[in-house]
Amino acid sequence: MVLLAVVALTLPAVAAPAVAGPGAVRTGDAVGARPVAFQPSTALTARRDEPRWSVQPSSKNGPTGKNHFVYDLAPGEQIIDYVGISNLGPAPITLDTYATDAFNSEDGAYALLPTAQEPRDVGAWIRVPQRSYTIAPGKRLDVPFTLRVPANAEPGDHPGAVVAAMTVTETGNEGQQVTVERRIGARVYLRVSGPVQPSVQVTGLELRYDNPVVPFPGGDLTVTYRVANLGNVRVTGKARIQLKGPLGVRLGHSEVIDIPELLPDSEIRLSSTIPDVFPAGRISASLAVNTETVDKKDPVPSANRAAATSAVPWGLLIFLGALVTAVILVFVLRRRRRRLLAAIAGDGGVPGPAGGDQTPTASAGRRATAATG
Repeated sequence: MVLLAVVALTLPAVAAPAVAGPGAVRTGDAVGARPVAFQPSTALTARRDEPRWSVQPSSKNGPTGKNHFVYDLAPGEQIIDYVGISNLGPAPITLDTYATDAFNSEDGAYALLPTAQEPRDVGAWIRVPQRSYTIAPGKRLDVPFTLRVPANAEPGDHPGAVVAAMTVTETGNEGQQVTVERRIGARVYLRVSGPVQPSVQVTGLELRYDNPVVPFPGGDLTVTYRVANLGNVRVTGKARIQLKGPLGVRLGHSEVIDIPELLPDSEIRLSSTIPDVFPAGRISASLAVNTETVDKKDPVPSANRAAATSAVPWGLLIFLGALVTAVILVFVLRRRRRRLLAAIAGDGGVPGPAGGDQTPTASAGRRATAATG
């Protein structure tokens, strides 16, 4: 059985061996890495017989020193550019070279479409002369490509990447054959001229409170939410969470939260934990997300959201209940004791024992007097 996996490498623009299992990989991480100049002596990341390569913006005269391909073009415009692919290994390598679209994964990473999925945006507008290139060891190949913006292209940002990929077959941990695609790329940022409409929306604000047994100093409140870019340009920014209890009592706040570069039509999920939040019965959280376009030229309306959760201080209530019960018990016992003492005092003393001596009567006293007379 042959399984397919796509591996994105995390070393800076240098392909290194990876262990992949089916369904356990994600694309796009390596695309965000900064390309390095062609320096074979620095590419000692794995066994010498492993294929290693780098990808970077270039020209017909060699690398430009840029980190990404950045273009500002009008609909219908066309340009020719170059991508430099360097073989950092000891043997010839054959790489598939193509372009594809980019998006944000849920955690905010710059991710690429799966290889089997056809691009529909800037990845479809870039054409490489041929699909496959073989590069000798220690050499760099500057591959030309054409970027043609359609006449009806939507204005705004169109992210993607130019990729150099290799597919190999490896043996998995359980002996199964796994087809692994390793790909390295350089980001493409295309801005098509026209009206800019930045817009950000916050959804799915949820609160989860870890209620402590002892209410002091408090428990952890975890806030999760989603930030979506509904506009047509890239944005980035900051977020802040404020917590309040009943009557507007301030219970705490988060640190400033960085919003990563958010691509158009992408949505990310963020989570923040605020420690030592007192269980005030009810906790309200207000989230404010303030973003700006990456070029800082256009204002973006702030996005706000609020939610609340119960946070009953059960430990404190149990303690207070036990304390009140003890006070009532002491009060009842003391009251009974006072009643008992009052009853004893009202009877004139404690009665003598049964059949004992009695006080002589008056007649008996007179008889005793007459007898002595």
